[in-house]
Amino acid sequence: MPQATELDDGFDGNFGEDRMSRRTGRRLEAFLGQLMAGDRAGCRDTLRDFMDDGHDAADAMRSLVWPACGLIDALSRRDRIEAVAEHAAIVLLSQLVQRLECGLERQPARGRTVVVASGRAPVEELAGEIFSGLAEAGGFETVFLGGGVESDDLYAEVGRRGPDFVVHFAASGPDAPRLRRFIDAVRTNDPVPGMRIGVGGGVFTRAPGLAEEIGADFSGDSPFELVEAIATLARGGGNAARRARAA
Repeated sequence: MPQATELDDGFDGNFGEDRMSRRTGRRLEAFLGQLMAGDRAGCRDTLRDFMDDGHDAADAMRSLVWPACGLIDALSRRDRIEAVAEHAAIVLLSQLVQRLECGLERQPARGRTVVVASGRAPVEELAGEIFSGLAEAGGFETVFLGGGVESDDLYAEVGRRGPDFVVHFAASGPDAPRLRRFIDAVRTNDPVPGMRIGVGGGVFTRAPGLAEEIGADFSGDSPFELVEAIATLARGGGNAARRARAA
């Protein structure tokens, strides 16, 4: 079984503000193996043990679920995981995320709306799902459109809902042109004055400067960074939430 540190170049190369402890690293390794084996009960037990040690649902997402998502994507890119195992692991992760969302600490409503979309790949949709749960718990009214929404449809939905933020996750290169078309249409027509657009995911992690090039207002390597970004912007703190990447 690959160690967490061996595949630190996947969907998200950053596993949190602090490097994970050895114990958490061992748990992540076990969790990854259980996901790839489709061991539903084992995954639940690993999460339960982790939380019994004093961690909350947000910790579980940050230390186990999100790193596992990145590692599975890295294995896929290196052709080191069969398609059926990858699909089963992502589906299981999505189910676990939905359970963990119920345990997230809720903040008061902010009166701000965020529309969330993603590329077509299941790992991108899972990233959007994780972000949506965290943003909702953070007091944002969240509309998660799922993966593969075409730029014209996303533009129409934004015009109908009038959100404060749009956040889009993209792990693969082909997603960038669709995003660019959407952003160009927003910049040209300004359907929702003051709306901010954020992007995140693998393609933006692997290509520094791409987010700025396509006209995004902010970006992040993980759902956690993007939730922090919209919280900062909602407080009127400007676009200061883009954290410097680790050297």
